[in-house]
Amino acid sequence: MLTALSQGMAKDGYLQLAPVFEPAELAPIIAAIHALNRLRLPPVYIYMFDQPWSLFRRLGPLIRHFLGDRHFLLPNFWAWHIPARAGACGWPVHRDNDGVTRFTDPDSGQTLMSLSLWLPLTDATIDNGCMHVLPRSRQAAIDTQTGDRGLINQEQGLALPARAGAVLGWAQDLYHWSGTATARAGSPRISLSLEFQNAGFAPMATPLLDIAAPPEFSERLALISGQIAKYRHMEDPGAPLGP
Repeated sequence: MLTALSQGMAKDGYLQLAPVFEPAELAPIIAAIHALNRLRLPPVYIYMFDQPWSLFRRLGPLIRHFLGDRHFLLPNFWAWHIPARAGACGWPVHRDNDGVTRFTDPDSGQTLMSLSLWLPLTDATIDNGCMHVLPRSRQAAIDTQTGDRGLINQEQGLALPARAGAVLGWAQDLYHWSGTATARAGSPRISLSLEFQNAGFAPMATPLLDIAAPPEFSERLALISGQIAKYRHMEDPGAPLGP
């Protein structure tokens, strides 16, 4: 399975796994995000709890396969609650890192500097705003080094419907975006993301974290506050860029 995932990552820049988490594991996190939504609090506050960190920690074999035994958790994370309402959507077209994050390796063929993982806690469908990517195999005519998101033709994108508990991942220089919910959206799209980096490279952001030992309570609160400032422009395109 890992060989096939590596081939897909090299060819198209992303991976997709069938559900690996049971509904009973996801239910408490979903309930907590619904509660945050009722309180009008950003869903990223879910990371105050241990359960989200625990889910990603169990993906260690997958992370090690792509980033090696020594890797760090980057201080870049978010959570989404996209309402089941026509026109609702998550983040627009973007890349998690506009720099070079892939390198040719004579032994393995490709070395990744970093990897983003995205977990749908509820079914992510065409109608409730599933993830879309621009596969590398469809990207040949686009100069990705310009960083100009206006050049991206979303019609070339590939929708990635995913069942609750599945795992999606991509190299951080891959363009991706949220779909838009339709009137047929039967339930909210609720999801989590974390980012990781190969320890063989200089820190891409600080502080670097250890997924095996998630931050203490006070540090989590400070990190979450930082995420809200950092990603304000993604939640509200008219807002100023975060620090």
